[in-house]
Amino acid sequence: MTLVKQTCSFEHADESMALAVLIERPELSLVIAKVRLTTRMEEPAMAKLIRSVHDEAPISYGRFYLHDGSGHGLDIVKETEHGALLAEPDGIALGQVALVSRARARLATVRMEAWDAEPGEGPGEPWAEAGRVLCLSVGGIVLLCGMGHGPTGQKLLLGPPHFAYWLSAYTGSVRSEPTPWGSGQTEAAEESWLLRFWPVADASGPALRGDVNGGDAARMREILSQDLGSAAPRPAAWPALRSHPQLETATAVMHVRLPDTGRAMVRYASKSGRARGAGRVVPSVDSGDDPRLVHETLGDLLHDTLGNLPRNVWSWSRSMLEDYATRLRVDRRIGRELNPDDVLTLVLEASGVRTPFFGIEPGISGRAWVWGADESDHADVLSVGRQAVARDRIHQKTLLTGVVTVLRKENDFVEVRAATPAEAARVLDVEQSRG
Repeated sequence: MTLVKQTCSFEHADESMALAVLIERPELSLVIAKVRLTTRMEEPAMAKLIRSVHDEAPISYGRFYLHDGSGHGLDIVKETEHGALLAEPDGIALGQVALVSRARARLATVRMEAWDAEPGEGPGEPWAEAGRVLCLSVGGIVLLCGMGHGPTGQKLLLGPPHFAYWLSAYTGSVRSEPTPWGSGQTEAAEESWLLRFWPVADASGPALRGDVNGGDAARMREILSQDLGSAAPRPAAWPALRSHPQLETATAVMHVRLPDTGRAMVRYASKSGRARGAGRVVPSVDSGDDPRLVHETLGDLLHDTLGNLPRNVWSWSRSMLEDYATRLRVDRRIGRELNPDDVLTLVLEASGVRTPFFGIEPGISGRAWVWGADESDHADVLSVGRQAVARDRIHQKTLLTGVVTVLRKENDFVEVRAATPAEAARVLDVEQSRG
């Protein structure tokens, strides 16, 4: 008993006094080291802000929307008020959350933050808590849009797909403007929002037990029957829950503007970035089109695309090209965020990858098949679950396969890296269960 009391007191004693005791009683050094190690391990880790983006969305009928980037689950939501958030009655949001403007402003300026754990403190002034719901994210990526409007073009990578995330919403300052009819009256023109996300649990298990053609998003709710506090993921195990050592400035948003007559909404899930693999083919230019506008607007992005440009890109208007360029930059940034260790990547045709989830999207892991020069080809990328499936003796090629994670998808091409153990476990478990 005396030994324990002396040991515990060293933790708060002066360092010189502890050193003197250790010189006289060296047998205590191991006990002291163990106590100090235990103390450190019991201290809760501080939550870290992984990444953030700024965006803006038009407010119509007093609301705007947060959508899952996968586009799945939008038809399952049944709206019930949870503060200023509209989600399902039990406080769950699968695929969509409606955000209600109490000020009835016309525009929402939004800061979205992804954390690796629950922030220890609130954001402080001028923010006021507006509501909290549990988001079941199929894709691990979210975006904003207004009612009757397309997506803004900005995206936030929350973390791995098929995870449960808490969303805490805060409202801030409101900017007013004189009304069009004068009379000295004002109306709310712009309202600020803060949306904070952090992971709660891996919800992929129930989804993987769904349809063999891609899982069932609604089954992700089964994770709620568990103790979510005990299921919190380890950020170190998931690249999407770690920040890139060289942070890239969040891509500028496409400012809200009324669509021009005849302007189409470009909705390509395209991404750009440095990678080795398939080359890019540029379509021919029709005589009536002006290629200078494409080169002027896209610039260096022309040399960063994974596959072919859209067929009719040469006839697009400047506003359409600017929207497309914004999406390319956003998707390139997300591709880098999914690869914080900057490991080698490979560009493949999207048809060469199969996933157990909903299609082939950034963050999703699956199995890739690639023809290589020999069995050692693509060893860095196809390193997990690697197999030599077949050999083409005539062309002297070997069909190789491995588990990879998609970083970007663009016009039927994808950029992939080797899956981490946590990412690959999902794919390998499905392969074992389905034979």
